[in-house]
Amino acid sequence: MPQKDHTTFIADVMVGRLARYLRMAGYDVKYMNDADDELIVNIARKENRVVLTRDTMMLERRQFRQGVLRSVFIRHDSLEKQLLQVSSDLDIELEPDLVVCLVCNSPLEDVEKRDISGEVPPYVYRTQDSFKYCSSCEKYYWRGTHYEYIKKFFDGLKSMR
Repeated sequence: MPQKDHTTFIADVMVGRLARYLRMAGYDVKYMNDADDELIVNIARKENRVVLTRDTMMLERRQFRQGVLRSVFIRHDSLEKQLLQVSSDLDIELEPDLVVCLVCNSPLEDVEKRDISGEVPPYVYRTQDSFKYCSSCEKYYWRGTHYEYIKKFFDGLKSMR
């Protein structure tokens, strides 16, 4: 999966919004809003993922105390502070990089504009030239006004450091 570095994550139910924004930054972040602690620990162990959590009880497990599994205990309620904490604690970059699906975390594929006529709104088709596609959830992505919002959001994080 294309990404900026090899850090992959699994997020618990308490940090779903953080998971989505890390995906916006191009990171592989597994998130299931119904996953219990046991499932999260098993996936983290099997796939060597960093656990993102606000659950102090989960972090009392032996695997975390002994350093077998890596984790970041998310201290803040604010999304911006959460992102800055993860970036600082793990020394990772946070720049918008739409390479994974924001919905299902699958890699996005480049698609030719001519091949998707009728698949995106007509205005979008007329005004955009570059498209990406998630074959898992069949969602299309393009760099419209929502991408500009995302870019401004991440640029704003830089000024908070």
